[in-house]
Amino acid sequence: MLCIKSTSDFEIESVKYPNFPLLTWEVDNAKLGIESGMLCVEAMQFLIYECLKRGRVDSENTWWTYARHLNQFLTFCEHNGLDWRNISESSEDEMLVSAYRDLCVGEFGMSVNSTNQHLRTIVRFYSYGVGKWFDSLPYSLESVSVRKGQQFLAHTERNGGKKYSSDLMMKTFEKKAEFLSAYEVQELLSSIENPTLKLMVRLCLQTGIRRKELLLFPLHVIRKPSGNQTYYEVNISRTKGEKERKIHIPSRLMEDLWRYVNEARFQKQQESGVNSDCLFLTSDGQEWASQGSAFGKALKSLNLPFHVAPHMLRHSYATHMLKGLLERKSSKFEPLMYLQSRLGHSSITTTMKYLHLVNDLVDDLSIEYQQQIDAIV
Repeated sequence: MLCIKSTSDFEIESVKYPNFPLLTWEVDNAKLGIESGMLCVEAMQFLIYECLKRGRVDSENTWWTYARHLNQFLTFCEHNGLDWRNISESSEDEMLVSAYRDLCVGEFGMSVNSTNQHLRTIVRFYSYGVGKWFDSLPYSLESVSVRKGQQFLAHTERNGGKKYSSDLMMKTFEKKAEFLSAYEVQELLSSIENPTLKLMVRLCLQTGIRRKELLLFPLHVIRKPSGNQTYYEVNISRTKGEKERKIHIPSRLMEDLWRYVNEARFQKQQESGVNSDCLFLTSDGQEWASQGSAFGKALKSLNLPFHVAPHMLRHSYATHMLKGLLERKSSKFEPLMYLQSRLGHSSITTTMKYLHLVNDLVDDLSIEYQQQIDAIV
């Protein structure tokens, strides 16, 4: 099974979809009527429905996530001469996807969470195809209990705290998000000698943006500070799901970013000749690869006595900000709603996980979190 990008000529109902994933068979199989290079029609129908027709997927990255999950499963079937459509209600036939699951964890060494993500796509694929290509599913549904408080407005549910889940899914344990203490934030910033890297880390710590959002951060939103503004509200659109949202950049940070744009960045761009609309450039004046791991490696190379990863910077912002907002009795807005908006969470239940982290803080520096970072630099 091969996964290739469509060209600008690929269209559905007169609408062009360049870069859409196309799944094609790699190996001839006369028994299944498959020839090398043929599109996997069923997989394409599912991807078009899931990614385009439903209207809930705005990101090309999500297209390719679903496509990669299907590609890996169908490649497993192809290389083992298995027909993924040969499904009956017998327990033996229900083992096809189970065998693939065990292969992912065993031979491929995938984590339980990653394996479950693959399985969810495969489950949706089979659920879409039942009644179209086969009459039953290669898995069973089982009733599982939903822990009280696990869902927002759980008290309004009428399902008795039960939901149905595929028996393929592996049991997972919720991993608490890691964040940096105020002391560790100080240690991190003090250890960074490269001024551009320090600005990048500060922007993550003080706005909660994701790694990709940082590397694709728009140049045009940086402006010269004026007046006595506490922060500057800017819009970013290169986000998860390509959904535009507002973030708040503290005045001191905006001032330093403005200086970077007009001094260090300007010089790098002049030397490299690169015309980029991204805020940050590498040491040789190039754009950062949005899908690369260079930013994470730069953090790791600091050799700090504690673990630091790009997403921990986001967790640190969220945890410290939430604690500070909750302690400000005069706050005119709901802290969780404010944080949800800044982080770009589609559901407030995702934001609520930081309530648990707030209880783990052992210092009282979070109220002045933004000012603390400014004082360090």
